[in-house]
This record gives sequence, structure tokens and C-alpha cells, in this order.
Amino acid sequence: MVVSRGLGNSLRRKKPSNVRVKFVRSDANRGYAGGMNLGWEARDLEAKYVAFLNNDLILEPSSLRELIDYMEGDDKIAAANGLIYLGDGGRIYSAGGYATDHWDFDDICRGATEHECPGINKPHYVTYADGAYMLVKAEAIRRTCPDGKPFIDETFLYIDDDLLGLVLWNRGYKVAYIPIKSGIHYMSLTTGSGGVGLYYQYRALTIKINIIKTRLTHIKQLYMQLYLTRRLVGYRFRSLIKQKTQYSLIPRAVIDGLKLLPIIKKKVGILDLKKAPHVPINVINALFYLIPLKRSRVTHEMLIQPETIRIHQFIY
Repeated sequence: MVVSRGLGNSLRRKKPSNVRVKFVRSDANRGYAGGMNLGWEARDLEAKYVAFLNNDLILEPSSLRELIDYMEGDDKIAAANGLIYLGDGGRIYSAGGYATDHWDFDDICRGATEHECPGINKPHYVTYADGAYMLVKAEAIRRTCPDGKPFIDETFLYIDDDLLGLVLWNRGYKVAYIPIKSGIHYMSLTTGSGGVGLYYQYRALTIKINIIKTRLTHIKQLYMQLYLTRRLVGYRFRSLIKQKTQYSLIPRAVIDGLKLLPIIKKKVGILDLKKAPHVPINVINALFYLIPLKRSRVTHEMLIQPETIRIHQFIY
């Protein structure tokens, strides 16, 4: 779902009866990227802001106004999200998105309670705004994104909000987490926990490793081979126990990712992770990541900001 609105003060002046609603019917399943682009193209062309919502998210009624009010204070903030909770209502789904030097993208404080997430009551710059519910400035999207659209239709799933965040940072804009309660996300109700999500996850990883420059880029081919081998062995072992064959989707995902890579690279070029807030990882820690152990939860304090020289070491 896409919602587009004008300036924040106009939101307060308008009564609910004045809100215009437009329904757009898609002739095919376009995934997240294509579906949101369809809504983007149907927006009011005078809209200053556009909000993107997942179909399994329930938003807080005042959150849109609060997000706009914050973004109005900084012309360079092009995308933002608030505090999104998991469907159980007590734990966090997202306090903004992060990326690491080994191409790991996920939500800050995912699964934590509020007291387990330091800095949650303060605004922070983040790698990307979570696409389950994020607000963007339309003009920034028109200036920076391929074809003037926020997402690339061909990506379909799982390389959309994170890619948008890096494009914005690399083009001189910022992305922020804003400490307001914005909604509840009943995640994975569309894709479920089966092979669909697994396939798009590894297709996206293949593309990201090849278009996002990090401090580990010089070993990216070796790293990806080791990472995929570890995953394949793990899924193969689980398939023997549970009689599942999902592991077979991984090689197919990698092949399809490499086929899609030239299209994505032509549209966005090579993106530098150093230009965005991220979690720094050295080679040794990256190799430890290949060991299937439980990982530490990422908080805002672990991100290094591009305009600072202070480095936080991310320790597993």
C-alpha cells in the first residue's frame, strides 16, 4: 500500500472527510518492488511525502503526522521509519535497518524488548528505512532513483528498501529512525516461512555482494563460496531429517541473481557502504560469521556514522 500526502501542517488542517482515496488494481503479482512502484506512479504528483505500507502492518493513526513533522526539520532526510513492533505487541520488529561489511541486512533490535535496545528513545541515522512502513520525500526519490521510482521492478522481493537506503546515502541524502510508535507488523503472512522467502533471500544476497562495496569486497568471491557452502550443507542436513528439499533453491537463487545483476548494476552502479551508517566487520569476524552460531543483536550504538571517525567493533 502507498499513501501520499502534502506538508505536515496540511495534515492537521484537513478533516478525515477531505482525504482522497485512490484504488489501483494490478494485473499481475509484481512483488513488493513492482507493487509499490505501481502505487508510486498513481500518487498525487504534488505530494511532498509518500508512505509505503506492507499489507500485514497496522499503523498508529498519528504516526504519519509525527514522521512528517520530524522530516520537515531536515531537508536531507529523504526516508525514515518509526518504531515498529512485532505482531505479539511486546517486542520490536524494527528500529530502522542496518547493513554490515559482510552484506548482512536486517532490522535493528529485531526481537528485543524496548529496555533491551539502547538509544531507542533517540533519533538515529540508519542504513535504510524498513519497507514495512516507511516515509520518503518524493523529490529526493525523483532526483536519485532509477527512472524516478523508489524501487526496481525486476527485483520483486528482498532487495528494495535496503537498496533504496544505500542509493539515497550515496547520492547525498540521509535515512533516519525516528523514536515514535508507528505500527505493528504481522510479518511473513504473505511469503510464509517456506521456500519463496529462502529463494529471494539468496538471490538478493548474490546481487548485494556484487554491487555494494565494503571493506571485504576484495574477498567477496571467496566469502560467498564459503558462505553458500555452509548454508547448503546446513539445509541439506535439515532436509534429510525433515524430508524437505528447500536447500535446492539456493543454487537456483544464485544463478538467477547473477542473471539479474547487470540490470541492477546498470541502474544504480556500485554503491559504497562507507557512505552510509553501518556495522563494521573485519575479515576475522566475517569468517566467524560462517560458523552457524547465534549472533548478537544489533543496536544503534553499533553503527558507525559516515561523518565520524569513531569505529565500533562488532563482536559476535
